[in-house]
Amino acid sequence: MSTDLTWGGETTPEDRTFALAAHLLAFIAPIIGPLIVYFIKKDGSRFVAYHALQATVFQLIAYIIGGATCGIGLLLMILSILAAMKANKGEWDDPYPLIGSVGR
Repeated sequence: MSTDLTWGGETTPEDRTFALAAHLLAFIAPIIGPLIVYFIKKDGSRFVAYHALQATVFQLIAYIIGGATCGIGLLLMILSILAAMKANKGEWDDPYPLIGSVGR
């Protein structure tokens, strides 16, 4: 198991998989996908709830700011993949810039 005691403690492989899914579901079902993960796991895993809320807020901001342009859309895609990789490693770090610690 991965341990990061900055504020959340240990994570399980299942937690990391659900957190990863919350970030990657944004490609299939933006906003709704991470929200579904949040509602499924919010009471069972603080780690998953945190990453799902981060992904949801990021997708909302991305939608508002404008996934309309290709350059921004590509940057948003890269940031989502990087956040998913952090979640899969069990990291509690804030996965997205500018959002801060939403969900803590």
